[in-house]
Amino acid sequence: MDFYSIASKLTLNDLNRVLYRCDAEEKDDGHGYGVYNVPDYGSFVYCGLQGVMSVLAKIRPENDLGHPLCENLRQGDWLPGYLAKRLMFFKGTKDLGKWFEAVFTPLSQIPRYLIPCYFDAVLIGAYTILLDCAWKQMSSFVSEGSAFVRALALGSIQLIGQVKTSPTPQLSPTIKDLPMTVNESTGRREQCILSMAAGFPHFSTGVMRCWGRDTFIALRGLLLVTGRFEEARNLILAFGGAVRHGMVPNLLGGGAHARYNARDAVWFWLQCIQDYCKMAPDGISILSMLVSRIFPTDDAEPQPPGFSEKTLVEVIQEVMQRHMEGVSFRERYAGHGLDINMSDIGFNVTIGIDPDTGFVFGGSEHNCGTWMDKMGESEVAGTRGKPATPRDGSAVELVGLCKSAVRWLVELYEKGQFPYDSVAKYVNGKPVKVTYKEWNDLIQANFEKNFWIASDSDKSANKLINKLGIYKDSVGASQFWADYQLRPNFPIAMVVAPELFTPENAWTALGAVEKYLLGPLGLKTLDPDDWAYNGDYKNSYDGNDGRIAKGFNYHQGPEWLWVIGFFLRAKLHFASTTLRDKLIDTIKLVQQVLSRHHVEIEKSPWQGLPELTNKDGAPCPDSCEVQAWSMSCILDALFDMHNVFATTEEEMAKTKTTP
Repeated sequence: MDFYSIASKLTLNDLNRVLYRCDAEEKDDGHGYGVYNVPDYGSFVYCGLQGVMSVLAKIRPENDLGHPLCENLRQGDWLPGYLAKRLMFFKGTKDLGKWFEAVFTPLSQIPRYLIPCYFDAVLIGAYTILLDCAWKQMSSFVSEGSAFVRALALGSIQLIGQVKTSPTPQLSPTIKDLPMTVNESTGRREQCILSMAAGFPHFSTGVMRCWGRDTFIALRGLLLVTGRFEEARNLILAFGGAVRHGMVPNLLGGGAHARYNARDAVWFWLQCIQDYCKMAPDGISILSMLVSRIFPTDDAEPQPPGFSEKTLVEVIQEVMQRHMEGVSFRERYAGHGLDINMSDIGFNVTIGIDPDTGFVFGGSEHNCGTWMDKMGESEVAGTRGKPATPRDGSAVELVGLCKSAVRWLVELYEKGQFPYDSVAKYVNGKPVKVTYKEWNDLIQANFEKNFWIASDSDKSANKLINKLGIYKDSVGASQFWADYQLRPNFPIAMVVAPELFTPENAWTALGAVEKYLLGPLGLKTLDPDDWAYNGDYKNSYDGNDGRIAKGFNYHQGPEWLWVIGFFLRAKLHFASTTLRDKLIDTIKLVQQVLSRHHVEIEKSPWQGLPELTNKDGAPCPDSCEVQAWSMSCILDALFDMHNVFATTEEEMAKTKTTP
């Protein structure tokens, strides 16, 4: 069979194995393989073709035939054999493995000094065709997109695959079009629901691979924008099956061993359901699909697929109702066996809805339930068990995500697509109906007056104010000064619930983000003028300086990439809707900022974008080299800019045809 015929039959899951798989993922398969090691050079970053292609890309321009990789190829056929044999263990890639084995057989018959050139010629041809086959299975935005768009879209293949030690909960048996595989141990056919790695190399296998928060921040870009709607649906339903206490898990743990300590994960999940309904063909049909509940009640033992099922709309209603009536529980297995750094009181989880404002609130000074989740670890500095950034009270992005969900449910109910018009709050033990419209209007009426710090505010009257013309990071934090800190979280709320913001105020606040937080690749996680700011993250340091010991400053200055995507999307939204005179300059800014990410992804041997950088874009040795939400959120920004261009062109065409 010719190569193209073989390649065209490969699924994107097959291509995950052919092109990528980091060391831990490969070892997880249990076939004795890991990344290939070249003597006097070191190990490749991937087991698949990208690992060797990244090295060849540096050899080729210099014709560096003295490189250790070239010497390794001249000395023996170990690498060609490795590339072929690792693919033969799996049905989907077996034919490709045999093709490589056949095409590399002549190596033993030609002069050894020619082998590096022959090897490179074979690989570059195969690699190019495989990438083309990957992009053809994605959306037209990707397949017809720029080189940068296509490079980012490959993150959808890099980070999404099947890993034995990180299983995804099984879906309802009523869903008929699920991908299936044969269990090597039992010989039985079973569901093959792919999981998303938060990042490489640190979050690739086991319980640390799959995070609810990370999955649903990254799902829009990596799966919806790329057109992988089935995989997106499956992850939404899988996490829906693991709902407990009205929350989706932080760490998934296969569902049965999930941990519920993230207050934000469920709101990102709900946002993804909304995005799926709007972006996927017949997306609204997901609402009527059955969700197999692992925990039919909060105290239930894990149940098998099909034992207890609800439609997704019923699960959504349960989530909203639980939040309105209030959530309070102690994490199961609380103690150092669950979290070696958490204080005992930190295992207590509380969440609710403020009856006066409609804002979702929760947490305490003893835990950290948002993405800024660094827990102190240093005995030396005395920070063990102390969250660096508790962000309790009403965190701004959670309020925005909640508003987005409530507004959407109002819209669905009015269209007859959601059967519930309300939830109930309890007053003196009696239920009081609160319609979604009332809840929506309550948040709308209270947001600006509680979160906006006006440009003409009197600092002398409120000593907590540091920066003017910004939105607070939270309302009601136990560390009361933290409400007023300039952080990169309000742009998230701007993207999902722009109606909350007065456009002129929003533009002023985004200007402050650009002036004070914008770095070469990411946004500073804290205002550099703040006393707690430190932009260099070094988790290995364990000394007396509590501000940085054991990475305490993880979210106190280092520059995270994913939030820059929301910042750019917020700028694009307001510039393309209410502030049209800002559009040209905004597009220039987006293009200028993202050009640096294009350079970064091209030069990375991982062909990805990192989790974070240190101050002013300096590389951070402790960062993941590839992070799902970094890849996704930059792709999201490019997708939004593409849509702005398309809308503008349509408007111009209408103007020309109007008499």
